[in-house]
Amino acid sequence: MSQAGIEKAAVLLLALGEDATAAVFRFLSPLEVSRLGSAMRELDVLPRERVRAILHDYAAEAAEQTGFAADTGRFLDETLKRALSPERAQAMLQRLGASGAKALEKLAWREPAEIAGLLETQPPQLIAVVASQLPRDVAAAVLELLPGATRANALQSLAHSDAPSPDMLGELDGWLASLEPAVPAQGEAAVASLLGQMSEGSAAAALSQLDQNDAELAARLRVRNLAFEDLARLPEASRKTFLRNVGARTLLHALKGSDGQVLDALASVMSPTAAQRMRVDLDTLGAVPVTAIQAAQDEAGAILRRLAAEGAILYPEEEAAA
Repeated sequence: MSQAGIEKAAVLLLALGEDATAAVFRFLSPLEVSRLGSAMRELDVLPRERVRAILHDYAAEAAEQTGFAADTGRFLDETLKRALSPERAQAMLQRLGASGAKALEKLAWREPAEIAGLLETQPPQLIAVVASQLPRDVAAAVLELLPGATRANALQSLAHSDAPSPDMLGELDGWLASLEPAVPAQGEAAVASLLGQMSEGSAAAALSQLDQNDAELAARLRVRNLAFEDLARLPEASRKTFLRNVGARTLLHALKGSDGQVLDALASVMSPTAAQRMRVDLDTLGAVPVTAIQAAQDEAGAILRRLAAEGAILYPEEEAAA
């Protein structure tokens, strides 16, 4: 619709009133609602003559279209051919799940420029799947804003694709989940997050002070913030307990991305032969993807937190108190 047409439609809706406008909006796409809403905000006060002229134009056009003599069957067939396959769309939404479908619905209400910015760095297959599920006018506006090469690749993928693969649906679900705003941490989780952002000395001092007021709370906060790098400061017995509970592959991958302090701290509680073998295995491991290193360190941190929650490992402060 041209800008003049949008302005005329905005005038008509303002003249019809809130209830009628709300009923019309239910049949429009998010992009159409956005454009009409913007036009309605900008209209402010209109001269009576301008409103009367626009309403007269609509009345004249409606009078000319009263009574349809068209081939409605052909009209419907052609319309459906131009639309995306409803079977494919419905099948994909069912496979994606309720949360993914809800996220796609929310995405459609964002500005096309914002959606294009989110999609620009994604693979063409993902862009194609997202575009196939957006309202047609929204999808067209988004594709128009993408770089030429990205747009062409996405259109080619859309033209040659059938139902998305399970891997692609999983990738789409993950991408949609990443768009959801993070829920602010509350209570102990918020305190643990704040301590994690503080310097090591300040966090230790705060926890030490908290030990005097609420030792159990301080212990729970320490557990929440335990990470793989904390192995370097754990007592000897705790490091040995960790080594008995972690897999060799996880340990090597986690050590590949850590500093020498963690390696030295663990080697110091191993036999000379085992420590030497670990260093040799680490040297011959070769390059490890960053994602694999991060996953291994996350897994090792989770093991540490589980052992701490079970009381199987102690912190330096706890060992001194004991």
